[in-house]
Amino acid sequence: MKKIAVVCLLLCTGVFLAFAGGSGESSSAAAFPAGKPITLICPWAPGGGSDIGARMVVPYMEKKLGTTINVTNPTGASGWVGWERLLAAPADGYTFAMINLPTIYPGYLDPSLGRSKTIDDFQMLANHVTDFCVIAIRADETRFTDLQSFIRYAKSNPVTMATTGVGTDDHILLQLFNAAAGTGITMVPGNGFKDSYAALLGKHVDAAAANVGEVLVPENNKELKTIAVFSQEASRLMPHVPVWNKLGIGGDIVISSQRAFACKKGTPPEIVKILAEALQEAITNQEQIAKMAEMGLDVDYMGPEDFAKHAKNEEERMKGMADVMGWKK
Repeated sequence: MKKIAVVCLLLCTGVFLAFAGGSGESSSAAAFPAGKPITLICPWAPGGGSDIGARMVVPYMEKKLGTTINVTNPTGASGWVGWERLLAAPADGYTFAMINLPTIYPGYLDPSLGRSKTIDDFQMLANHVTDFCVIAIRADETRFTDLQSFIRYAKSNPVTMATTGVGTDDHILLQLFNAAAGTGITMVPGNGFKDSYAALLGKHVDAAAANVGEVLVPENNKELKTIAVFSQEASRLMPHVPVWNKLGIGGDIVISSQRAFACKKGTPPEIVKILAEALQEAITNQEQIAKMAEMGLDVDYMGPEDFAKHAKNEEERMKGMADVMGWKK
């Protein structure tokens, strides 16, 4: 009888230990983040559209997760300095990053850069904002006052345009614009919209490629005039600005900066779920949406699966722009 009792005890103990061992990973994930601070990498300069949007969701995520989220701004290489930092970190959910489409694609689709990392190395979490591209000039500009006169001027005079960097959505816009309008505008790359804004106001460039959210910042809007938006329809946030595709000038150009969030591929699914749910709650929060609108930023939530599919579709579209971008094998 005693032998039977001992065997039962050992069997029960074994079952318990097996259960505990098998559920250890889930228990650890369920405890995430366990009060440990999380780092959010925004690979753009403070004060730009991406940085503003990233910092806007942080308080809502912190409330949901019960921990601190520290935003860092490692800039350079059109976002890839920050994205490489994410991919070098452990796949444990304690580091995630803002991911910008289409800016991320040229960093590895351009063969001259020799980069092996691709969109497949990221685990998508959520899209936050779709911020359409625009062209802006100084409000006191007299050589041209609208898109048509700007194009006429650019066809017979040297013209420069500020962008937020090589391979960014601004750069892609300029390449598409030159091809469609028959212009040869020269790009002057910076390291974020603050550089573009300073160059434009200082009359170091003739125009700037930017995004709706950047030109609508109140202190910027007073000094700038937006002459075109590259969306499907008139922007809800700036309805009186002409839409390129409605002007019949030539070419179909729809381009935006989509600002999303991702962690490193290989992060445990349970932790991905926790981060994705915190982002969904933050991004769809009505107070946050209203604050974003005040900043000129349009919330466009997509969850992990939908955004991952969208990102792959956009990658294919970007591959088709190799000639326009001048990528050489």
